[in-house]
Amino acid sequence: MSKKKAKPKNWRWRASLGVSFPMQNDSKFFLHFQVQGDGTEWIDANLPTPNYFYRMNTYNGLDLNGYCIAYLIDGVFGTEKGRRYLNDIIARFILTLPIKQRLMYPPPEDALHHEQTYKLKQFQNLKSKAKEIKREIGINADWGDDQTFIELKLWIEYQIKNNGGEGSYVEFDLLLDYAWSFYEFKDYSTARSKCRNIWNWYEQRNFKYHLLKRKKINKVKRVKVMATRKEQMEKVNENRKIRTKNKIISILNDVFLTDKIKKKNGKFNIKAISELTELDQRTVSKHLKELGKI
Repeated sequence: MSKKKAKPKNWRWRASLGVSFPMQNDSKFFLHFQVQGDGTEWIDANLPTPNYFYRMNTYNGLDLNGYCIAYLIDGVFGTEKGRRYLNDIIARFILTLPIKQRLMYPPPEDALHHEQTYKLKQFQNLKSKAKEIKREIGINADWGDDQTFIELKLWIEYQIKNNGGEGSYVEFDLLLDYAWSFYEFKDYSTARSKCRNIWNWYEQRNFKYHLLKRKKINKVKRVKVMATRKEQMEKVNENRKIRTKNKIISILNDVFLTDKIKKKNGKFNIKAISELTELDQRTVSKHLKELGKI
């Protein structure tokens, strides 16, 4: 039994996390992010190759501490359910990568890496909020073998919470569509059967919490973790600055490059140093000033 999909419609909409921009096909949508890092974060997270991958231009040159990626997602996002799915996958990106901001304009055409349309199932390596919740409430692999079952229960409970709290109705079709989009099943009837069992349990209990009522959040611990992360980022940025500075110094101290990096008037050739170090000219100029060379 195959999954029925809504027919694409000619639509434009404003999602809760931003505004869509026009696409060539109404059933496709670009997810466009600015990421803090050296460009390998999406590889470390085992995500598919982005359609677009580029450095962002800033007032002082290229952003060497971040980059931009964009994925072309296939799906129907003009419905209420579609918007919820889109917001969910955006949240998963933010949990998985050090996202600086979501970009609401189309990526530059000359930054195209490859042309491919991705299905939601191809992003199963994105972190789920349910995984964080399981850690917070002490659920691990020993709690049960069927992790999909647990995560779907948590998903329902967060729908209940976000819609007003215990007693708030959650549509069965919404659960089924979510499960079919983000989890692997033998076939659609298997997904339906599992979702029906889970949904019936909550429906019979007037959509009361089961797992979330056991949740205990250690706010002090969370603040400490965030502080530690900030310290780590500051350290990473400082080390990156030191590496950049040392790269420039090594070029300046290389006697074999003296004629190439200096002009006839004795001043340093910033463009030549930039090419040798593969750094932006503004970055080279900034470090030369700090070193008292210009």
